[in-house]
Amino acid sequence: MKNINKIAFASVLAITLSACSSTKEPIVFEDFTANSSDSFAKTTMRLAGSNKFMDSADGDAGTREVPGSSVMALGQLLMLDFAGAASTAINDSIIENEPLAKSAQFIVKVDNVDESALANPEGIIARASKKLDEITAKKGLEIESEKTTNTQRIINFKNKNQCKNLLLVLSTCGQYLGLGRVSSYDQESKSAYVTFEAYGKFVSLHLMSDYMGDDVYLYHPRKLNSGNWDYSRAMYAGSHIVIHKGKVHKFITGQKFDDGMDISELRYVFFENWKKDDKSEYNEKYYKNPKDKGKYLYDYHLKDMSFSELPLDTKL
Repeated sequence: MKNINKIAFASVLAITLSACSSTKEPIVFEDFTANSSDSFAKTTMRLAGSNKFMDSADGDAGTREVPGSSVMALGQLLMLDFAGAASTAINDSIIENEPLAKSAQFIVKVDNVDESALANPEGIIARASKKLDEITAKKGLEIESEKTTNTQRIINFKNKNQCKNLLLVLSTCGQYLGLGRVSSYDQESKSAYVTFEAYGKFVSLHLMSDYMGDDVYLYHPRKLNSGNWDYSRAMYAGSHIVIHKGKVHKFITGQKFDDGMDISELRYVFFENWKKDDKSEYNEKYYKNPKDKGKYLYDYHLKDMSFSELPLDTKL
C-alpha cells in the first residue's frame, strides 16, 4: 500500500510540474546566449519558450519519445511497476511532453520592446503578426476572405498565381494561424519572440522558401497528420527542422547556422489516402478537384507551391 501511495503521489507531483512547465508566461532572459553544444535549431526553440527539445547525432530525435502524454497513459504507467520504480518514468514523461513539438510554429522576433509591455502583450503580438502579413503580400498572395475565431486567424487566398498550383491537389489555398503568444524576452537586446501555430503548412513553407530576413523562423515537426472518415493525409519533412534565412536546420548536436542546408534541398513529401470515390457527397461538397479512390504520393515544391506525383513505392 505504501508503494501504491508513493506512485500516486508521484503522478500528482508530475501533473503539478507539467502545469508549471506549460505556463504561457514568457521566459525572460537577462542576456540570451546559445549553449556551446546546442544546435541552431535547439537554440531557436529555446527562444520559442521551450527547453525540452533535444539534439542528436542524426537530428532525428527532436524531442524525446516518451510515454505518458495523457492521463490514460499515466494510468498504464502506474500499472507497470507497483514497487515504485514507475515514478521516475511518470515524471519524465509528463515534463518532456512538449505541445510546441506537435505542430508547425512561426517564431517571430520583435525588436525595441520595453519589458513593461509584457504585461499587455497584444501590441507585441500585433507587430509580429504584421511581419507575417508583409511576407505574404510580398509573395503575391492576395486575401479572398479572412476571419478570426477564439483560437485562430483563418485566411483564404485568391485562386491565382501560386495558389493555382496548390489548388490542383488541395481544396483551399489558406493560412491558419494561432492567435500568438510572447514566448520569450531578452532584456539585454529588448527583443521579444512571438510564436504562432501554423496550420496552413504548405503556405507556411512557401512563405519561408526565399525569405532572408533575420526576424522570422519556422519550426516543422518530422511528420504531420490530418484527415477524417473520407481521407487521411500525412506530410513529411524527413526530420524535425527549423527554417531560417533560406537554410534548413536539423537538431544535430553542435551544428550552427552555417551548417544548415539550402532550403532548395528540402524534400517535403505529401501523402493522401482517399477512402471514398469521387462521387461521395463530402468530396462533391467541399473539394474542387476530387480524385478517384486511392492513394497518392507527391513531392511538394516550396518555391511555387506545385506538386509532382510520385510512385507509391518511392523510398523516402
